[in-house]
Amino acid sequence: MAALVREAEAALDRLDIARARDLWAQIYDLERSTVGICQLGQLDRRLGRWVDAAEELTHCVQEMRPPATPMEQRLHDTRHADLAATRRQVAELRVFAPAGAAPVIVDGRIVDETGRMYVEPGPHEVTAVLPDGRKARSTVRVAAGESRAAVLSPEPASLRPVAPPPVVRAGAPAQPAAPPSPWLLYAGSAASGALLVSGIVLHIVASLEDSALQAEMCKPRSTGNPKLLEDLHAIEVQQHISTAALVAGTALGAATLVVALLPNGAQIRARRAGAEVRFSW
Repeated sequence: MAALVREAEAALDRLDIARARDLWAQIYDLERSTVGICQLGQLDRRLGRWVDAAEELTHCVQEMRPPATPMEQRLHDTRHADLAATRRQVAELRVFAPAGAAPVIVDGRIVDETGRMYVEPGPHEVTAVLPDGRKARSTVRVAAGESRAAVLSPEPASLRPVAPPPVVRAGAPAQPAAPPSPWLLYAGSAASGALLVSGIVLHIVASLEDSALQAEMCKPRSTGNPKLLEDLHAIEVQQHISTAALVAGTALGAATLVVALLPNGAQIRARRAGAEVRFSW
């Protein structure tokens, strides 16, 4: 270990940043230390590997102990400033997937349990697989320095249960199925719209508050502030509520649309190899 550290420092003295980075990666694999992750973040920042640098410096700042000396205070302030500068070069995605979805993937990278990850500016494809085999996906475009939520909505179910057809006696004329009540369609549309609007408003408010809070947490002397942690928890709860409202509104709207568009007398029955749809006139 000591030999690797000396070799990494010698490479850094020669300004061989790539070699120094490789050596510190080996050191960090051997011992997961705060010094190691901070060194990796600094070296990746100098190499222009902004996404890796942002993730590493975030862990570095989280793991640093409170400064006890003036030298430690200067190092503490420097690390926070480096992280803030690095975050301006990347974007942050906060992924909200339906319960049980796994894995959740952004451009081939698996999102961890926090639901947050740094990405390059530009468009990104977010996908997840639900327990019933359906997929949830979203395409999000982000700019440098931006933090945006990606809300995944499951694909609408292709089938809906229907009551068995009434028994018709031989020779009796077939009775047409009653059309859906217009009041049911109006109520479904109104409820879906209210849920979607409230979810969007809550999401926008939570995003603005979260961006301001993240900026505040990157400032020196903010580490361990209980008020900031309470505010972060409140914002996360608000984000979960907005996600639930968006998912419920989307599902209700899709169900209302299916009911409105199906012709009178339509029947959908599940089959092992697919579905059977019958229409009667």
